[in-house]
Formats: sequence, structure tokens, C-alpha cells
Amino acid sequence: MNCQDLEILLSAYANDELPAEQIERVKTHLNDCADCRIMLNNFQAVRQQVSALKEISVTFDIKDTTMAKIHKLSANAPAKRWLRRSLVAIPLAALVIALQILQPWVATPGFQEVMAKSYLAVVALKSYRTEMTMTFPPVANLPSIVNDVTYVAPDRYYTKNSDGTKVEETIIIGEKEYYKTSQEGSIPQFINPDSSGLAPDMGNTFRMLNDLHELQTLKDEVIDGVKCYHYRGIFYQMGTKEKHIVDIWVGIEDNLPRKEVADTNWTIRFFDLNRPITIEAPLTPAGDLQPGWHILQSGPHLIANYSDSIGGLDMAHSLFNFDINLYNDGLQEAKDVHVTIQTMATNNPDKPTKIEAIPANNISPVNIASFQSFNFQLQWEFDGSNLSKMDLFQLIQKTTITVTYHTADATQITDTYPKTEIPLEQ
Repeated sequence: MNCQDLEILLSAYANDELPAEQIERVKTHLNDCADCRIMLNNFQAVRQQVSALKEISVTFDIKDTTMAKIHKLSANAPAKRWLRRSLVAIPLAALVIALQILQPWVATPGFQEVMAKSYLAVVALKSYRTEMTMTFPPVANLPSIVNDVTYVAPDRYYTKNSDGTKVEETIIIGEKEYYKTSQEGSIPQFINPDSSGLAPDMGNTFRMLNDLHELQTLKDEVIDGVKCYHYRGIFYQMGTKEKHIVDIWVGIEDNLPRKEVADTNWTIRFFDLNRPITIEAPLTPAGDLQPGWHILQSGPHLIANYSDSIGGLDMAHSLFNFDINLYNDGLQEAKDVHVTIQTMATNNPDKPTKIEAIPANNISPVNIASFQSFNFQLQWEFDGSNLSKMDLFQLIQKTTITVTYHTADATQITDTYPKTEIPLEQ
């Protein structure tokens, strides 16, 4: 017996429904196959969770029955960790088989049965894509907002948000968060779709069902080729009396949300469910960030950009000018920021000379808050009468900028920027 043959028998074995001769064959294989033993444990664990849910009475009072039962199952922290870890690893087909071996529900599924099965199916989902479109009345003269979210279990996301004026992208891989925006100095609101509650994800749509009032079960419909249950209800905006009519379609065979519509101007589609999807960090082959991409920093993180120029009355009175902008793209304030320049273009006999840049407001020390920028200026005179203009240009190319600042716990960070690594604007 191979593993593929055994998988077909495991659900019946877990439910004590196999004939005696097949039980022995299964036991023999399990003794020699660790992978199949893990699969059996998963079947038994899923069956135990679903068995707990089958005690729910068939009523439409979802808040006091189905969700209360689900919340009770989730209240125990170790059990919750197991549920997330194990169900993600179970193929959806295996989960469906485990659900099918339980027969306490009636042949025609009710709303609560769909909810209970959807809860498990959503947790087990390995990948999907969504597309959310929000439109406005023509009199508003506003562009449509389109949000795309791609999810790959257990912790990879790609989001793209466009509103006609700017485009924002994020990539989240574990604890690393990358972002790209056409509006510099801002950060995408979808930087953390898993916890912000902003992203149109499976879990949020599933939870939306729990907040609907006057729930109706409408005629089944086909969405993107999938036959779906169709539910409609009223959602009341928190803290206001404003209400919205919400329609949600849930796949009959897989119990997964397929579409959500609110007031005809908010539409979410779910597709590519459990399809192979790859989300990679936006890095070059050398391991550097691709152009335009940033990595979100948990502490302070300053990015330096500057422009320089050479003026003055003549070569003997050459005037070097630096305008330095520091942008903090970290989540914490950068404290006690100092900027210095080391240059060979100096009249000081001790070379290279270190020169302190002056804050734009002439107030020190400088603290730069998260997602804020600050300017420093620097100007000094140099006698370049014995040099050509190309020599002066080469001297300024050898000038380096050093930025020092501190984190909240007083850790000092020092960054040095060679001229060749920072865009030169003249």
C-alpha cells in the first residue's frame, strides 16, 4: 500500500468505519510511515474540532450559537496555535473529507453549518488573490479605487493600491515589510494587511457575516464558474446609524468566500484559491532593494538625499554648497541627529577636514519623527585658484557625508554616504 492509496482510507479509519482486514493494512503502513501518521493525526484533530461544532443548534441566531462556539474553541491559546499551524498544512481536499465523515447535520446545509465549515476552510487556505474596487457617484468626480491583495500561507502578502493619483505597493514576508509608493514621504496604509483590518481578506469577509443583521438566504448563484450560496444582510457602521446592504457569496463545495458587494459601489472578488503563487522580496540578484522600494524599519532609519553646487566670485573664492535632506522611514523617532562632511576641498592645512552641517531652523539637537523629513545646509569657501574646474569637481566627488543619530534606547547609529552611492543633483 502506498501513501496515495492510504490517504483515501484515512478518513474512514479516523472514524472507525474501516473493515477489519483494511484496518490491519492501514496499521501496518502507519508503523513504517511517519508522514502518514502525521496525516492521520491531522484528520483526527480536525474531526475533533468539527465534532465540537456539530453541537450547534440550527437557528439563525449566529451571534449566540455558531460564533460563540467558534470563539470558545479559539479562547484556549495553545489550541489556537495548533489550529493555525496544523490546518495550514492540511490540503483543502483532506479537510473536506474530514468534514464529510461527520453526519449530524441535515442534508441541505443551513447558514450555521456553512459558517462552521467556512471557519475551518478559511484557516486552512494556503493562497488566494483578491481584487477590491470602490466606485463613486459621477457627481463626486472621483476616480475609482482599486486594491489588489495576494496571500500565500503562512505570512506572505503582496498588495497594490491605486486611486488614480498615486500607486502604492507592499510586500510582507514574515516580519519584513517592504513598500513602494509614487508619492514619496508617505507610507502605504496596507503595510500590514493581516492585522490592520483594512485589507479585503478572507478572514475579514468571513467576520463580516457575523455583523450582518436581518440576514437573508437568497437563490444560489454562479460566481466565476463556481456555484455559491448567496447571503444578504444589513451592516451598521460602527458609532453611526448609517447602514449598508451587503451581499456575500460562499462556494457551495469549498465553503470559501467568492464575492462581496456593499451598496453596489464596493466589490471584492476572491480568486486563485489554493493555486501556486510566489511572493518574493523586491531584491536584485546582488541582494539590494530594487529601485523605488524601501524596507520598513521597526526603529528609526534615516535616508539621505542631497544636492551640491560650486559658486563664488572666482576660482580663488570658490563657494561649496550642500543641501542635505534626511527622511525617517522607520517607525520610531530619530533622536539627536547630526550631519558632518569630510572633504579635501578645504583651506585648512589638516586634511580631510570635518565640517558640521547646520539645521535648517538653526536649532539643535534635531529629532526627526517617523515618516518626517528635515533639511541641513552647509557652505564653505575654498581657494581653488591652482586647480581646474575638473579638479574641483573631483574634490567634491570625494566628499563624504556622515549622519549620526540615536534610537529610543540611546543606541547610536552612524551612516556614511559616499558620493557614488547617492544620486547627485546639480
